[in-house]
Amino acid sequence: MSLFIPEELNRYCYWQRERESIRIKKESGDVPGPWTDDKILQDFKFCQVFREDDRTTRWFKSHIRENLRNDEDVLMATIIFRWFNLIETGRTLIENNLLHKWDRRKAITQITKQPKWITGAYIIKTPNGMDKVTGVSECVSHIWKARESILSRLHELLAKGESSLEATWLILRDYPYMGPFMAYEVVTDLRHTYLLENAKDIMTWANAGPGAMRGLNRLTGRPLDYSRKSHPWCEEMQELYKEAVVRLPSWVVQRNDRPYEMREIEGGLCEFDKYSRIYKGEGRTRSIYRPNDLPIVEDLIEGESKYGTNER
Repeated sequence: MSLFIPEELNRYCYWQRERESIRIKKESGDVPGPWTDDKILQDFKFCQVFREDDRTTRWFKSHIRENLRNDEDVLMATIIFRWFNLIETGRTLIENNLLHKWDRRKAITQITKQPKWITGAYIIKTPNGMDKVTGVSECVSHIWKARESILSRLHELLAKGESSLEATWLILRDYPYMGPFMAYEVVTDLRHTYLLENAKDIMTWANAGPGAMRGLNRLTGRPLDYSRKSHPWCEEMQELYKEAVVRLPSWVVQRNDRPYEMREIEGGLCEFDKYSRIYKGEGRTRSIYRPNDLPIVEDLIEGESKYGTNER
């Protein structure tokens, strides 16, 4: 017997299918927008089904991650870029060799020359009393000093055949301001590098953030604010994976270039919660900007994505 309410499960699968269909139609260039008849998906921003498809991740993959995927420097390059998570800042980091030779003062000087410095896609916690560039640079400096120790621990896991997403996530959590959300973003990228490409828990573990928890609560009929840490969130996401792969069409879950994994389940739950919130009239998320539109108040939730970083 399924853990999930049929109506909610159908909506979860519908959201993923329709969101992926929008991406395909847009990228084909053959079909004019809005690429869907769904007014919610027309008017509001949602992340891609596959994180690898979002604009910032594609840039990061092409310009940083793939070039370093078998190099030890990929660890800190990933951490530094994701803490800023802005393509323009990524270019500045590359141009000034800051991904390989971090220099806090140089970073602050060069990055603040830009009109925009840091992502608006999620809330970043940094030391009190510092602007975001200085604060993120301070956070990077703390972990930069420990990079050899972190690599040593990760290489030890590799040597033992015990490389795992969760173990890496826990190691990163030891460092100042590397919270569960940010550590998970870094781990998700490292999964596509030598450090975690053979991790043993790719299909069994994901960090259930607040949005994913609410999505699971909707699917199971629990109160939306239920968030007990000891709850078996991963086990429920594993069950959802089993249900989703038989309900979603093959062109969603069997792409040759994108594995459908637990990350897609966790991220999908957060977006499903946002979609359901609008569908049920419980609130709104960030709208797609159009000239003369009235502004919509954004949802600000500590430690999780506010809205999709990709552009439709």
